[in-house]
Amino acid sequence: MKIKIDLAHAGNAESYAASNYKKAEEIRAYLCKDEEDYTGWVNWPSEIPTEWMTKMEKVAEDIRSKCDRLIVIGIGGSYLGTAAIIDALGGSKKGCPEVIYAGNNMSGYYHAGLKEVIDNHDVCLCVVSKSGGTMESRLAFSILKDWMYEKYGREETACRIVAITDPAKGILREETDAEGYVDFEIPGNIGGRYSAFTPGIMFPLAVAGVDIKALLKGAEDISKDETFWQEGLKYALARYALYEAGKSVEVFEYYDPSLRLIGEWCKQLFGESEGKEGKGIFPASLTFSTDLHSMGQFLQDGHQIFFETIVNVVKREKDVIVPESAGAELAGRSLNEINSMAVKGVMAAHAKADIPMIKIDVEDMKEEALGQLLYFFMMSAAVTGKLMEIDPFNQPGVEDYKQEIRNLLGQ
Repeated sequence: MKIKIDLAHAGNAESYAASNYKKAEEIRAYLCKDEEDYTGWVNWPSEIPTEWMTKMEKVAEDIRSKCDRLIVIGIGGSYLGTAAIIDALGGSKKGCPEVIYAGNNMSGYYHAGLKEVIDNHDVCLCVVSKSGGTMESRLAFSILKDWMYEKYGREETACRIVAITDPAKGILREETDAEGYVDFEIPGNIGGRYSAFTPGIMFPLAVAGVDIKALLKGAEDISKDETFWQEGLKYALARYALYEAGKSVEVFEYYDPSLRLIGEWCKQLFGESEGKEGKGIFPASLTFSTDLHSMGQFLQDGHQIFFETIVNVVKREKDVIVPESAGAELAGRSLNEINSMAVKGVMAAHAKADIPMIKIDVEDMKEEALGQLLYFFMMSAAVTGKLMEIDPFNQPGVEDYKQEIRNLLGQ
C-alpha cells in the first residue's frame, strides 16, 4: 500500500484506536456486505462493468478530438473528485483538453467571465447530475448550451455534450433521450460524495488524459487489503476518540498547493457525512507553508478545539535546487527537502503545544496512490459516522436551504 498512518502524536487517541480496532473492523465488514442504502461505493472499484470502461475511453478519445476545453458542469461530488485529482496530478496531460468547471456556484460574474474565456476555444460539455434539477448545474447548463447553439448549431452541440445522469428518470434523462446526447449512468446505490470512482468523475478524468485504470486499481487494491486496514481503520478510531475528547474541528493540512482541492473534497466528504443530529467533526483545510503565515498563530496558541491531519506526500517527481544567491544555509538544497523539514519542524512545534496530530504519508501523487487515498478517506468517513451512531450516507439538512431559495424564487 502507498499509504501509512502515523498516530505517534495523536495523544490518547492512539491507545483508543489500538484497543477498539475490533469495533471498527465489524463496521467495515458490515459495509462491505452492501446491504444498506448508498453503500454501493464500497465494492464498486472491483465491480465497475468492463463495457463501461471501454465506452468511457472511446468517448473520451472522441471528445478530445473535438475540443481544447472541456467544461464539467456539476456541484459537490459531481465535480470535486475530478477537480481534486486533476489538480493533484498537475493538470490535464499534454495534448488533452483543459478541464474547467461551471455549475458549482450561481455567480453571474463568474459565468459571464467563463463565457469570455471560452469564446475563442472549441468546447465540449460534460454535465453531471442525477436529476438535472440541481439549481446551480441547471442554470450553468442552460447558459452554456445556449452559447453553444449560437457557436455550433443545435445538431453539432448535441454531439459535443456528454450527460452523466440517472438511467431512468429526471429532467436530464428526458433531455438526454430527446436530444441524443452520449450518456453514462450514475449508479443508483452511490451518493455524490462517495462517487469518486463512478463515471461522473472517471469520464472527465479520461478526457484529461488521466490513467483511470491505474486510479481504479489503487482503489480496488486498498479495498481488499485486510492487512492495511488493521492500521488504516485506526484513523477513523482516532478521529472518533479525539471528537469524544472535545476536539470538534479537524484541520486537514497539506504542504503542496496541488493538494488544495483534495482538502475541498475532504471537507464535503466528512462535513456532509458527519454533520447531523447535533454531531460531527467540522472539517477545515489549510495549505502550508502559506497558511502558517495567517493561521499558524491560532494553531500554536489559540483555542484548542481542533486536531490536525497532515497529508504528507513522500516523493514528488519535480523539484528545484536552491541557488547560491539564497545564502549558505539554503544554497544547494532542494525545495522538496526544505519542505519536508518544514513538515517536521511544524509538527515538533505543535507537539510541544500538545496539539493532537495524525500524519498520513502518501508515497507519491500518481494515479494509483490517489485511488488509494480517496478510497481510504471514504471508508474512514463512513466508519467514523457509524461510530457516532449517525447515518453517514444521507444529508437531510441540505434540503432546508434549497427549499428556502425555491420559496423566494416563487415569490
